[in-house]
Amino acid sequence: MIKNILSDTALLVVDMQNGFLSEKGGMAKLGFDSKLLNSSIPGCVELVKVARKKEIPIIFTQYLYEEDFRDGGIQVEEIFPGIKEVELCARGSNDAMIIDELKPENGEIIIEKNRPSSFYSTRLEAYLRSQRINNLVICGVTTNICVETTARDAAQRDFGTYVVRDAVAEVDDFRHEISLKALEHMFAKIVTVKNVTETWLKKNS
Repeated sequence: MIKNILSDTALLVVDMQNGFLSEKGGMAKLGFDSKLLNSSIPGCVELVKVARKKEIPIIFTQYLYEEDFRDGGIQVEEIFPGIKEVELCARGSNDAMIIDELKPENGEIIIEKNRPSSFYSTRLEAYLRSQRINNLVICGVTTNICVETTARDAAQRDFGTYVVRDAVAEVDDFRHEISLKALEHMFAKIVTVKNVTETWLKKNS
């Protein structure tokens, strides 16, 4: 059991959107193998199912750019202009939608963001503080970019941070493993879907 995630905990589901996971999405159009990211789906689905059953708060993030990408900044304009060319996660597009398997239900929070960190210029921290949430279980995509950046920012804000190894994924296995090793060194505890769900299912049982 992981005692810290028995109370004051939320599940944070990062960027599980068509743009990253669909074979017709922006990531695939950029030449990345979206099938590698699909390995995160079963674990995320299981975590969400158990969280709902045990009334663990669930927060979804949604990566969104304005339709003309004027909010893309240096990442889009200089580092990775292909994002704009394929219209990855443009507001109002199918790319931007959370996948059908993980559609948020009424009352579940969606945090919109346009940078890798779920904390940067969003209402996430204010919401967590207002709800007295002290621990985050993080799943989603991609391990090396949005998951890792979010986990680092969570840890630096003194949230208990748990990254679920078999519910996150990257388009490159090497970057996936290096990211998890880096997080484990200083920023997060690396856990499994089984670790988390078994702990939650024992809660008040």
